[in-house]
Amino acid sequence: MKRGSAWVLASARAFGVALAMGARAAVPVQAQHLHIPRGAAVDSALRITVDGLRPGQAVVLRAAMDDSLGRRWESSAAFRAGPTGRVDLARDAPLQGSYAGVQPVGLFTSMDAPGDLAGRARFIPARLDSLPLVLRVEEEGRVVDSARVVRWFRAPGVVVRELGGGRVAGRMFYPSSRGRRPAVLVMGGSEGGLGGDDVAALLASHGYVALSLAYFGYGPLPAALDRIPVEYFVAALDSLQGDPRVDGGRIAVLGTSKGAEAALLLAAHDARPRAVVAYAPSAVAWSCICQDPRSPSWTLAGQPVPFIPGGADPDYRPPAGTPLHPVVNYRYRLRDSATVRRAAIPVERIRGPVLLVSGQADELWPSEWSAKAIVARLRAHGFRYRVDHLSYAGAGHFIGKAYLPAGSTRIAGGRLETGGTPQANADAQADAWPRVLRFLESALHR
Repeated sequence: MKRGSAWVLASARAFGVALAMGARAAVPVQAQHLHIPRGAAVDSALRITVDGLRPGQAVVLRAAMDDSLGRRWESSAAFRAGPTGRVDLARDAPLQGSYAGVQPVGLFTSMDAPGDLAGRARFIPARLDSLPLVLRVEEEGRVVDSARVVRWFRAPGVVVRELGGGRVAGRMFYPSSRGRRPAVLVMGGSEGGLGGDDVAALLASHGYVALSLAYFGYGPLPAALDRIPVEYFVAALDSLQGDPRVDGGRIAVLGTSKGAEAALLLAAHDARPRAVVAYAPSAVAWSCICQDPRSPSWTLAGQPVPFIPGGADPDYRPPAGTPLHPVVNYRYRLRDSATVRRAAIPVERIRGPVLLVSGQADELWPSEWSAKAIVARLRAHGFRYRVDHLSYAGAGHFIGKAYLPAGSTRIAGGRLETGGTPQANADAQADAWPRVLRFLESALHR
């Protein structure tokens, strides 16, 4: 629930005036304290409290941070102190503001960019090791306390090494802990480049060696996601397995969207992954993301991996000026059951547990249908490993891995709708990521 700052401030003033009329004495400004850790990972649910208030006193909390383009993202929430003079975001719902209900990190996930960017921009962090955020406590427009919090994807001590001169391109993230560690191969989606850097940095901060793999749109790699050899991903596993910091018998793969399609395909053709995590997965191989809809996304032994060709639903005519819902065309392409059977990824060949994460309101592609189809196929083949499907009502394609602005559900300058609501996506993100970490712990540490 987004609201302008003017009426939040006006409401806080009204509460303040009413309470001040009955107050015996004003509490000194210095008695009001904002408590929050000064540094933490972006996937940490930080405890935020304000003490030293009068019982029933109204205050406004504001948060602000900048993204990679220097845009300021902001949020605000008005609270009334409890009988002990405390506001606790883990206990208290705001009276009004950027979010509703009890949300310990609602000030982080509800941030938005102002003006024309509101509802359209996506938050991209400027750095992985330092994401400063400023919190302020205001009473009747006066700042009574503030704090600067430095959050990170890449924890202090995590080392990064570029890969580019060999068979694969990407970045290796090494945890500060010594010895041979379990590893995760991380693949981003159709954004290309090093789209998995943030997830790899987080995983390294949790003790894994993580390879953020680029597979198109980066350096000498193909410019488009077109005819990418499965053998390229096999070479990435080779790089991980041959790294002296990696326990080669404990490797997992984690992919998002097209990266999830690649992760499932890789694990179906290479027995080394001990576990697979697939965010917004696909049960089938699709055509390329390129100019020729007759070209495959992937090849194996020089031949196209069977795929569903491109195509648009002739009956889908979105009104002018409204965003396109790509899932409509993907569902249209699923109409030929014989083609779907040929393009199905043979996930039953995977040799380890599988965790699928999908949003029931995905408007980019049918990830919920895919996740259910994968589960059904595995069960039909008597799959002997653990299979979990985390399915989230109201969530769309973008279910993140950190407490950052859930932001817009649109991409491509607002032209494509990815589905869900910012709040549902934030709720799914908060639930899914800790379960992913527990899943990896179970698969790779036991």
